[in-house]
Amino acid sequence: MSKLGVVLLYTRINLKIVFGLKALIILAVAFVYVVILCLIAVMTDALRLTGEEALLFVVWIPLTVFAVLFSMDIISKERDANLIETFFTVSVSVYRLWLLKFMTLMASLTLLAFLLIVGTDIIIVDLPIWIALVNVLPPVLFFASLTVLFSSLLNSANAAAMCVTAILAFVMLTYEGLATTPIYPFLNPLEKPLQVEAFIWVRNAVWNKILYTLFGCVWFWLALKRLDRRERMLK
Repeated sequence: MSKLGVVLLYTRINLKIVFGLKALIILAVAFVYVVILCLIAVMTDALRLTGEEALLFVVWIPLTVFAVLFSMDIISKERDANLIETFFTVSVSVYRLWLLKFMTLMASLTLLAFLLIVGTDIIIVDLPIWIALVNVLPPVLFFASLTVLFSSLLNSANAAAMCVTAILAFVMLTYEGLATTPIYPFLNPLEKPLQVEAFIWVRNAVWNKILYTLFGCVWFWLALKRLDRRERMLK
């Protein structure tokens, strides 16, 4: 089988692994969740969401949940189906296969983020669509990569999901105190505090997005290194 044929074959396997029946169930639940938020925002003026709240509750929270639930199974489902050993015996680089799998997940999350932002802009509150999209993706990449890393280290999708969920719970509990600080993963650059100068705010927001993107790439690289060690053991 040619290298292209192998890549196409395992792309189909990857899509089945990452986006199985669970994807339809999660999308249905997310759709209901977003519709309820939109109805509340449209019908109740007292509970109308601001731009900061809409970006957090309508876009970031569903996307992050998707990132964790899908990335936690990238490794574990292959292990359960005895596919990891097969991956390590094909002629295509194992790094290309895992990159293809993860890029498929991130491309799907990017498309979903775009749809959620457009829906939020039309129904709830005006948002600069492309700026919002660029700012939404870094923390999603960060937590998706972190989940893959934990899954490879702990050899358990459930344990990985629990670890990342604990981190996310801490992040949400500290929202009130840290939401406008440069270290907060869900920093919203569209909501500048009055006491902060515009130049400092933009600089902090840019560094925040760059660092979370870099850390996301580092987590995924470490997961690949972990899998590389397993490949050498199998050989």
